[in-house]
Amino acid sequence: MKNAFKYIILIFFGSLALVSCEKVIDLDLKTSEPRIVIEGNILSDTGPYYVSVTSSGDYYTSEGIVPLNGAQIIITDDLEHSDTLIEVSDGIYQTQHLQSEYNRTYHLRVDYNNTIFEASEKLPEMISIDSLTVEKDEGGGPGGPQEGSYIVYCSFLDPIAQENYYRFVVYVNGERVNGSFFFYNLMSDELYNGQIVHRTLRVKEVKAGDQIKVELHHIGFNTYEYFRSLNDALSGGGGGSTPYNPITNLNNNALGYFGAYALDTDSLVINN
Repeated sequence: MKNAFKYIILIFFGSLALVSCEKVIDLDLKTSEPRIVIEGNILSDTGPYYVSVTSSGDYYTSEGIVPLNGAQIIITDDLEHSDTLIEVSDGIYQTQHLQSEYNRTYHLRVDYNNTIFEASEKLPEMISIDSLTVEKDEGGGPGGPQEGSYIVYCSFLDPIAQENYYRFVVYVNGERVNGSFFFYNLMSDELYNGQIVHRTLRVKEVKAGDQIKVELHHIGFNTYEYFRSLNDALSGGGGGSTPYNPITNLNNNALGYFGAYALDTDSLVINN
């Protein structure tokens, strides 16, 4: 996880509090208390891999989000290979020798302040991007097409053998851009199982010569559920006034998630 804190602020302002990995529960804003936030990913890239441990702070103030030192963290795979993480900076913990393998299930164990927090996730195989193509977005918004608005199509073959879940991340000249309608651009293959997928990704304020890079993350189910429900929380619960809590695979009332994803990337340059 190259930027271990990139979701912490979003989690805080989304008012996240979860007491079950099976059910989304409304948060009582008046009694919100600081919670432990654990976030980590196992990637298909060569390690090391990182886990961040912080305090969530209070809902009504931007203060109180602090790194937590002194946690004891172990990651184990389903072949019983184990790695004890070392703290490399405040609240940031790094694996020492673990290297990921496709189709392995990884188990996270965090011991902090005499409480054990655990979660598991499976690292799926990499799904390769077949091609990226681009065209001007002639639809635009109110008032007609918008200058510098493009549609990028990310094409890939979805495997038919199992359920698959994806996340798409887009960069323009190295800067990450948000999705068109949601904070995180996600997809399941429920309607596309075994098909060639042409995922539509819209980007704005680009011009000839700009480079667009797309990351295709083939993610585990728990990772998908976390970001899917986090989208709902950050958008106000689908239009309602009460925030929702994202689904986590962590136990003991922790916030955050322990995820896994296989990564493929491709890029293109805008020609006109």
